[in-house]
Amino acid sequence: MTELLNLKKGVIVDWIEERVKVSQFTDGGGASGTYQMKVAVPVGAVAMRTMVTGVVGFAGDTSAVLIVGDGSDTDRYNTGTPSVFASAAMITAGVPSGIREHASAIKPTLTITSNADFTAVVTNAAGALTIRIVYLVGG
Repeated sequence: MTELLNLKKGVIVDWIEERVKVSQFTDGGGASGTYQMKVAVPVGAVAMRTMVTGVVGFAGDTSAVLIVGDGSDTDRYNTGTPSVFASAAMITAGVPSGIREHASAIKPTLTITSNADFTAVVTNAAGALTIRIVYLVGG
């Protein structure tokens, strides 16, 4: 029974995940488009890694890179600027570059930036990706 109780007190790996299409991004009127996820990283979570899967290239220009932030810190959930220009099965966005601990629930914001105007990316209409943010809870 003690072992079972210890397992209940342990740390749990969990994640939020969402499939997002280019048409869901808000065109900022310049080179970037943004999308706020519908689900939140919960209070008390410790962000560990961001992954991008099932990428259908955000083409229409000559590049498209992704950052994942919290609305204030634009790249809180990743390091670098992974390319989502070409289709890919999986892209690692790396470990968080911002504060990992969550004092409040946060709906992450995805920002895709192209070389020129984001309108060209939206006009192409093919871009899509699944974003997953992995975190620890409990303990």
